[in-house]
Amino acid sequence: MLAKHRTDNRRRGRAALRALVPGVLAAAIAVGAVAAGLPGYVGGLLLVVGLAGLVRGTALAVDHRRLGGEVFMIRERGAVHRRRGTATALPWRDIEAVRISGRGRALRWLTGRDVIARVALRRGGSLPVTGFTHDARSLAEELAARAGGSPHAGADGPPDGRADVPSGGRQRSLRRRGEPATG
Repeated sequence: MLAKHRTDNRRRGRAALRALVPGVLAAAIAVGAVAAGLPGYVGGLLLVVGLAGLVRGTALAVDHRRLGGEVFMIRERGAVHRRRGTATALPWRDIEAVRISGRGRALRWLTGRDVIARVALRRGGSLPVTGFTHDARSLAEELAARAGGSPHAGADGPPDGRADVPSGGRQRSLRRRGEPATG
């Protein structure tokens, strides 16, 4: 194994709480402000802030629960993506492109979906690399360099097209529904 990049799920959970608690408080204060007869713009502003916190906190909490301990591993013959005990082997030739995001997007950050890079797979689908992944930018650059940057990308893998899958993990198929299984 050349490198291991863990996703900090605890930080994601703390960020969810930091967004949910003020969101709930701001929404409750907004209801109280409107009930107390304060001007509508005060209640409206507090309600917008509260709802934004609730949306961001909920999205992060769902990801915290759904993604669990996510790990990206760089190996000689490819990458391995592990999530919730399931390992997905990604030989270099199966990575079509790595799109590194150059700038942040406020709406994506607000919903907790700010993505540093997206790994597009030849068989369809993609894997996001978020800001919660340790050293995400270098991971994305390493994936891009190894998958498409060298003239021999994918040529050093085994003939059956599998990357190294660590023991103890299941290998998940990346084929689309309706596509026949090969091998």
